Parts: sequence; C-alpha cells; structure tokens
Amino acid sequence: MKNKLIIIVFIIIIYSVFLFVPFKELLIRTNRVSYYRSDNWILVEKTNDKIYDKIMTFEAFIKNRYNNYFPFYNEINNLYYSSIIDIDKLYLDDIYLKDNADDERIFYKNKDDFFYVLNKYSKKELEERLNKEASFYNDINNKFPDVNLALYIPLRYESFQFNNINENYDLVNKFTKKLNNDIKYSFFDVDNINDYKKYYYKTDHHYNSYGAQIAYNDILNMFNIDNNMLINHKEVYKPYYGSMAKSTLLKRVSDKLTAIDIKNDLKVNINDVNFKPLEKKDRSDPFYDYYVGYFNGMYDEIIYENDSSFNRNLLIIGDSYSWQVDYLLAKSFDKTFVINTKYGKWINNDLVLKDYINENNITHILFFREAKNLVFDADNFKVDKKVIR
Repeated sequence: MKNKLIIIVFIIIIYSVFLFVPFKELLIRTNRVSYYRSDNWILVEKTNDKIYDKIMTFEAFIKNRYNNYFPFYNEINNLYYSSIIDIDKLYLDDIYLKDNADDERIFYKNKDDFFYVLNKYSKKELEERLNKEASFYNDINNKFPDVNLALYIPLRYESFQFNNINENYDLVNKFTKKLNNDIKYSFFDVDNINDYKKYYYKTDHHYNSYGAQIAYNDILNMFNIDNNMLINHKEVYKPYYGSMAKSTLLKRVSDKLTAIDIKNDLKVNINDVNFKPLEKKDRSDPFYDYYVGYFNGMYDEIIYENDSSFNRNLLIIGDSYSWQVDYLLAKSFDKTFVINTKYGKWINNDLVLKDYINENNITHILFFREAKNLVFDADNFKVDKKVIR
C-alpha cells in the first residue's frame, strides 16, 4: 500500500509538470526554452495526414514538457555531462557524451578542450554515397555546359587530413577525382589542430568569421573574380554556446561568436518580411541559438540585388555554412539567388534547374554545403532528388 501511494504521488507530480506548467508558468521557475534555444525542443513537420499530424504533435508536446519545462533540467544536464567528462578524462582523451538530433555522436576532446561530432556511417556506405553525389554534379555540368559550376566543401573535424577519421579525408579527395574536369571545387582545409581551432568554433560545428573569410576568398578565386573588399571582424556574443554545447546543455566550454563587420546594403527580395540578417538579438538564455538568430538563415529562398552591371547572376544552393558569406558574394554579382532545400517551399516542392536558370539568367551555380552533406548527403536532405535537371 505504501509503495502504491508513492507511485501515485510521483505520477501526480510528473503530470503536473506536463500539463499545468505551460499555463501556470509563473508558479514554477523553470528553464523553459524555445525552438531556437535548444535542440531538445521538438518540432513536427506537417504532412497531408491530419490524424498522423495530431498524434505526432501530441507526442512532441509530451516530450517537450518533459525536456524543457521540467524544473532544473538544464542544470541537471550540465552537472551530469560535466561529471562524465571529469571521470572519463582520467583515462580517455576522446569522451563520448550523447547522440545529437542528427543521430551523430558528440565527443569532448579532453586534450584540446573542444567538442566534435562523428556520424555513424561505415566507409563502404560513405563511398557509395559519394559515387552517387559525384554523378549528380556531373549530370548538371553535362546538361548546362554554359553555366559556371563550382562546389565549395567546408570540411569538419573528422574530415581533415590531420585526423582522417574513417578515412573521410581520403574519401573527399576520391570524390573530387570523380568530378568532370571543368567543375571547379575547393575545400576548406587545415593541416593541424591549432589551425582548426583558429577557424572553427569549439562548441559549434560551424567555422567562425575568420574561417568565413577564407571561404569567401576561395569562392571568388574559383570563379576568377577579383576580391578588393576590405574585411574586418567583430565580436557579436560572448560567451557563445554552439550546437554541440546546446545538445548537452554544457557550459564547460564556450566561444565568442564573431562576424565579418560589413554593412549589408544590398536590396533583398524575400517572402518573409521578418528577414533581417546581421541583427543582434539579446536573450537571457545562454543556449539561445545565436548563430541562427544573428544570421537569420532559416529561409528557403532569398534574392540579393546589387547596383551593378557585372552581367553575371549567381545561384547558391547551400546550407548554414553559406549564411556568413552569401551577402558578401552578392556584392560581386548583379543578382544572387540563395536556396536552402531544408526549409519552406522546398520541403514539398522540387527545384527545376532548367527553368530556374532560364528565368533568372543564371551564369554561375555554387553548391555550398559542408563536406558530410555535399559529398555524402549524410543528413539525407536528398538534394539530388529535389534538384531536377
């Protein structure tokens, strides 16, 4: 009887958190977070099946109540993962913490004091994926020979030559050798961990503004376009806890979010009237996604218009790595079209490349996605299926 009573009391407490906290938030001080503040917050993509959508929405509601409303959730996670690091670093340098929302494994590198992620694909599967992706780009090159096609491939920790985990660096090189000779490509490469930490965040998978400057210069060089822009950098947020820190809610390691300091004076056409890139947003929650917030990059399509007569228009098919430099590249083209197939209309629609090129007088196409996506499509965005040649 005593055990039953304890169970009943426990259930009442849990359901109170699930159901009453959203409406009586002031009664319990918790670490409520929004979608942008933590990847623990679950969103449900809508489908055409209304019953399925309702079931999944309710399931997400329960999970979000538990993960994000439960009292001291952030503090408990921070203490838990810090304890794991303190114990494991006595005999390990690479300490596994958890899987993130993309089913990648998050590690803490004790010697260098930073986080990194590894995907779970075998070398064989990665090789099969790179063969398919190389065929996709070659097909575009064959069908649109008058368009300047280039690939920019930012590497990640596991893909650099100094690391070459699961022979990822060798596989990226193998991929480039399968490309047609007239496809331009370049990948962001460093040959040691110290340089890696100069250009990449310790708590986030993106490069910082100094890495973005290298990417910008590399891309203009690929297109044989002169670069006369004077670039300065500025600190936007400190401390900054990036995507890998957010996944564990750990404050153990921090960065400062930097950006290229330049006035974005281009004319922008976009359906979303709230599109205001390079705008600082101050939040009290340390795990707010300041990278997304500052660059405001979760758009499906934007068009930059430049007051120029270069007689060239650029189409960028990119991901979050392009957010830091797309507006810089746009200054070297009359019009720059930026598409991210992860969002908005591209979720349910295809990009018919032939029509898009003809309608917008596209002279240059840049595929600008990190190596694990551009080479391996490791997050299964299926760009090769969405982009119809």
